[in-house]
Amino acid sequence: VKACIIDTGYGRGHPDLPNNNLITGFNPYGSGEWFVDGDGHGTHVAGTMAAVGGNSVGVVGVTSKANMPLHIGKGLTDSGSGSMSGVLDAMKNCVENGAKVVNMSLGGGGPSSAVESFLTGLEDDGTNVLFVAAAGNGGGSSYSYPASYDSPLVMSVAAVNSNSVKASFSQYNDQVDIAGPGVNVKSTVTTSSGASFSYATWGGTSMASPHVAGVAALIWSHHPTKSAAEIRLALECSAVMPQQYGNDVRNNDVGYGVVNAKNALDMLDSNNFDGCPGTAPTMAPSPFSCSSDEDIMEVRIKTDQYPTETAWILTNTCSSAVVAEAPAGTYTSSNTEYSDKICVPPGGAYSFFITDSFGDGICCSYGEGFYNVLKNDVSMIGGGQFGTDETKTFGQCGPTPPTPAPQTPPTPAPQTPAPTSA
Repeated sequence: VKACIIDTGYGRGHPDLPNNNLITGFNPYGSGEWFVDGDGHGTHVAGTMAAVGGNSVGVVGVTSKANMPLHIGKGLTDSGSGSMSGVLDAMKNCVENGAKVVNMSLGGGGPSSAVESFLTGLEDDGTNVLFVAAAGNGGGSSYSYPASYDSPLVMSVAAVNSNSVKASFSQYNDQVDIAGPGVNVKSTVTTSSGASFSYATWGGTSMASPHVAGVAALIWSHHPTKSAAEIRLALECSAVMPQQYGNDVRNNDVGYGVVNAKNALDMLDSNNFDGCPGTAPTMAPSPFSCSSDEDIMEVRIKTDQYPTETAWILTNTCSSAVVAEAPAGTYTSSNTEYSDKICVPPGGAYSFFITDSFGDGICCSYGEGFYNVLKNDVSMIGGGQFGTDETKTFGQCGPTPPTPAPQTPPTPAPQTPAPTSA
């Protein structure tokens, strides 16, 4: 199985790194060479993944084999930074060259529609590739990209120390899938603008990500016919949840837990995924019903391309009681319809308050999202085009008013989003 590293380059010639004809590369920029790492970051990542084992030199990579095919995408320049278009070109080149696992120890603050389209195309084509990316070192809950793209082909990796405690710098949010060692990690580096070779001990989610990518490549090499979805499932389901999180199956700090190569390989060897997230058998849901003296209230939401931005609150304005709510982050799937049903007393007046944290509503810049609030299967209010927030009310306090005739929420005309730079 071929792995790819998108970073600042590769210290070809380092005595502890593979240096054979199985190492190939690509540089999307006009200057520099993929096999020269003027920063050292890419070489550190490469050592964690693939440093040669059994040579009595330096460190041992996760794969510890000099014959693992490795492709280098110099998506970052020797200064340690790069453009989104350069990173995307490197992603495309990795896939074109047959990489199954792509490590991306890099990140930025915002998503790219071009990258999203590329990932969607790969998913639609059934391409078996897994992008493993650093969750970010900001220490907060903000999203970093590419790690936070809501794609089955992308895994976001948090960092833990040697005691499996989340590193203080490691970003935490609902896109974090798994964690890896990311504190005081010793690996190969270049010095003197790539002219010399050495070792250094660094920390960051950039160091955690190649641990997970290395394990992915290792277990996939033992089971090359498995799909990317199966490899991801094995990684997540076999991860070890740190003791301090109790019975958590998953959380925003470390995802499904700390990566464990032996557990993952054992799971693939036995082909036993019983009890894994998303695979356990479930019973068909019972039809929703309320008592004869209650009404059924339903909130339908169709998300846009950024589902975690949407939040809403439904309040009974007669009693000021919150009937139902969905905080930001509740919805995680793009362009998907969700439904929440609640039993409420008959009659009453209600206020529906919906927000979008980015400020562009849920229609129509990035998808055709909408909301619709129904009472006893009759539409009360609906919409989708708003800015940061919108409030709509319906009903009245006191005796139950006559049931209004069914309404169809207006469907906004499709709009073409303004072009954005990559």
